[in-house]
Amino acid sequence: MNFSRFALALFSFGAVMPVIAAEQSLSQQREIYQKINQLLSISQSENTQNIAKALLDEMKDYPLYPYAEYKLISSNLANTDFAQIEAYLQRRKDFPLAKNLTKQWVIQHQNNQDWQGILANQDKLPKDIVSQCALLQAKSPISPVIDTNNQNALKSAVNSAQILTEKAEHPLPQAELEKLWLTGNSLPKACDPILDQWNQTGGLTADLIRRRAVLALEQGNSGLLTHLSAQTQDTGLQNWLKTLAAIQKTPQKLKDPANPFNPDKLEPNTQNKRIAKALFPSFVRTIKDNEVGDPQRLLAQFDGWAKRFNLTAEETTDWEIAVISQLFDSPNTLLQQWRDTELKNLKADKLTERRIRMAIRNKEDIKPWLTLLSDKAKNADEWKYWTAKTLQRSTDKAEQNQANALLSSLLNQRGFYPMLATQELGRAYQINLRNEENLAKPTASSKPENPAPAKPSAQELTAQKYAAELSRIEELRILADTNNMNTEWRSLFARANFDEQIALTEYARDKQWFDLQVEGTILAKAWNHISLRLPNAYPQWFDLLLKNKKIDRTFAMAIARQESAWKPYVTSSADARGLMQLLPSTAKLTAQKAGLPYSNANQLYDPFNNIMLGTAHLQELQDKYGNNRILISAAYNAGGSRVDQWLAKSAGKLTMAEFVASIPFYETRGYVQNVLAYDAYYQLLQNKKAQIFANEEYNRLY
Repeated sequence: MNFSRFALALFSFGAVMPVIAAEQSLSQQREIYQKINQLLSISQSENTQNIAKALLDEMKDYPLYPYAEYKLISSNLANTDFAQIEAYLQRRKDFPLAKNLTKQWVIQHQNNQDWQGILANQDKLPKDIVSQCALLQAKSPISPVIDTNNQNALKSAVNSAQILTEKAEHPLPQAELEKLWLTGNSLPKACDPILDQWNQTGGLTADLIRRRAVLALEQGNSGLLTHLSAQTQDTGLQNWLKTLAAIQKTPQKLKDPANPFNPDKLEPNTQNKRIAKALFPSFVRTIKDNEVGDPQRLLAQFDGWAKRFNLTAEETTDWEIAVISQLFDSPNTLLQQWRDTELKNLKADKLTERRIRMAIRNKEDIKPWLTLLSDKAKNADEWKYWTAKTLQRSTDKAEQNQANALLSSLLNQRGFYPMLATQELGRAYQINLRNEENLAKPTASSKPENPAPAKPSAQELTAQKYAAELSRIEELRILADTNNMNTEWRSLFARANFDEQIALTEYARDKQWFDLQVEGTILAKAWNHISLRLPNAYPQWFDLLLKNKKIDRTFAMAIARQESAWKPYVTSSADARGLMQLLPSTAKLTAQKAGLPYSNANQLYDPFNNIMLGTAHLQELQDKYGNNRILISAAYNAGGSRVDQWLAKSAGKLTMAEFVASIPFYETRGYVQNVLAYDAYYQLLQNKKAQIFANEEYNRLY
């Protein structure tokens, strides 16, 4: 055998061996970490903890060692001194979960009735509500004298006689407890013992219960409002609370003259003013336009209520806006005339914008409504565009020039309306996608013979600075621990400056952490860094799954980016799942129609499966609406039946811009605009000749 070849092979083998060994070690440590979590999730016995400690010693170099250490400490808080917690916090200053330990320690020692331990460390405890309640309980006159090993003694300690005796000698801190009590939010269970004790000693008065009920009403906390009736034995107060809870659920009862909360009956004091203000918006939403004979009479009644409770001019205006908003779309001509008159007086931007959209939908002159907008609203891209469109129709040359100037001011900006302006002016859409500096590169003649070593890049320096955090994030991704992964990422960005945030986002891009890349641009507010905001994610799967489909890759990617920000693990409040946010019902139906594999909803968290079914659904919509991304994206977001209703209502009268502007759903309107903008950006990023709008989109009537 040739000696040089043998030597080279031997050298290569020797170089690879440490890498293999390191990977094996990492794999073994990962297995140990998972075993520790498994053991401590099942049992926190002394024996189990000893095994976990022994395992912990075997993985000290593992990136997730702090998590295993945290798990071990939190499983034995009953036997942990606060000094040990402090030592851990000192060691793990930048570990995002570390701060939770002090709160957990307080809860554990409250449950164990270790009042002396809590009092001994009261200056070091966190200021959260749980710790505050535990400390108040520890300071209470009864808690320290309880025999924690004797349940009978515990029960007898809170009997009325002892409480009253202790109250006389050591009253509870009334001011602190009132401050704690007076919130519209539900308090944690850790607060129940001290609040029950306070109630039994007479500190919780009827007035305090009423005041908290009003706070709960203002917060819309119906559960708390119902709960408060159990805090009193006063029949009158109970009835008051139950009636208030009932009217919150059925606010139309407010107009019943027999109802004690009818504003004509309520005594005009500060508390009742707050009740009236809290109930009014939900009450207005129950008004039906066919029940309103004379809107002026209705407003006069509400104005009487406003005066009765001495509402400010701003508060009265808010009431009027609520009434107009409720009756806005009424087909009643009298109500329409009243609405328009009031809008001209109010000049409230949100209502004015709604009226402009209605005028666009109805092919009315929008110029009178545009003039009512505030200067701030007029400066928005959308209203600049529509102002230009009205000026274009003028025969005045100066106004036509002003229209062109307005459209030109939108060029090279981000977003849907700059794209429309570009189309109107017949220009090519151009935008700085990468936000990179044009650094002068040295020519061959200027290059030094002995160049100095290259300085580390900002990304390299940032990666070195945050190496431990980035290693943890990488392991958490491998283990699919997305909650802790996202917590780590947000914690990292909270400490980093803007340049470091961009470097971290670039690091995520290079690692193909598409979800964290997008999240990084959001946390950094890096809106101009388009190439970072729009990762080229899963291109091979999109190409494979879009074969023989009439959907462009850039459009499908734009949908996924808008839907999930490239987070394959997310679930919406409506139960839409994964990258392209498919409802399980939609996925099942699409799979049946297309002959694709689908067995259960969790399949949608797999990127390949989600793209497979999501692109198939897009093709279904393409089959229905043709090469029209406006209609496809609107249907993907709001459903095809709604899009069909909107098209039927517009009856082929609207241009593309008019149809988009008059989409009645705020979310869908923004969704369509974002998707088309993202599609254009993706085309430019992928070096395609950008077609901002297809002829089938721009030239048709809707």
